[in-house]
Amino acid sequence: IQRTIASADRIKRIHYSYQRRTDDYRFDVKDYSEYNAVLQLGRIAIGHSWLSITKFYPGNRLTYCTRCWRIGHLRNTCNAESKCRICLENLNIDTPHMCNNEPKCAQCDGKHHSLDSQCQVLKEYKDQLKEDVEDAIQKGLLQRFSPQEKSPSFERREQDFPPLTASDNHSNEKWNTALPRTTVESNKLRASYTDKTIDSINDNL
Repeated sequence: IQRTIASADRIKRIHYSYQRRTDDYRFDVKDYSEYNAVLQLGRIAIGHSWLSITKFYPGNRLTYCTRCWRIGHLRNTCNAESKCRICLENLNIDTPHMCNNEPKCAQCDGKHHSLDSQCQVLKEYKDQLKEDVEDAIQKGLLQRFSPQEKSPSFERREQDFPPLTASDNHSNEKWNTALPRTTVESNKLRASYTDKTIDSINDNL
């Protein structure tokens, strides 16, 4: 994948709950122009095969309760007794629960886990949820996320900051002139000279 799409990143195989003859992979494309070019092409060459490539739309998340294990609501709104996730027996704080490890579905009472993807009630719920989401998108009530083109980040290039030559270095000689060292004696001499100058000015007035 990275040989064909240079900016491909975070490549992961999609895991399914059932057996498949082929594998699907999900990955990000950081470069926006490359992302559009790949989608427009619709295929990618891997080995000696041309494989289809499409946008990845994450599945709609189910709303289910971890208290009674039924779908359609959350735990904080459930008034039912807490149940075992496997056998659906009521849980009592004062009595340790001994699960018989026989799965029971909270949706259809079948002999499988409550969130088993093979449950017919769960399948119908997912199909209805998908239709409702697509309908809400068509009506503008929901918006599907789509990647946006990012503004180019700042890159420092050497030609933008050429080194200064010797002729461009306008140094001021006055700044480089060594100043005489100031001492206590020199300060006293300056003060005495200042006093004499003031006295001379006063005499001439």
